[in-house]
Amino acid sequence: MASAHGMDAQSETTAVASQSQTGNDHNLDNSGYCLLSLDGGGVRGLSTLYILQGIMNRLNFTREEAGLRPRKPCEIFDLIGGTSTGG
Repeated sequence: MASAHGMDAQSETTAVASQSQTGNDHNLDNSGYCLLSLDGGGVRGLSTLYILQGIMNRLNFTREEAGLRPRKPCEIFDLIGGTSTGG
């Protein structure tokens, strides 16, 4: 049965778990796998790593503001793979 906000009990539990992981009020979908693909060679592979570094810096900044410890990519993503430089 849906609540007044249109979320069932399972969705509300998932939203609360997401808030505790990231330290913010954004609702994340934790019902599937979180995959990271780092594809590309040469400069494309390097730029992909810089983008990942920016994502992790932003995530960890938010976590530290909430009093949580920083996380590594292997603690966030269920599967990480790639090809060439990205691999």
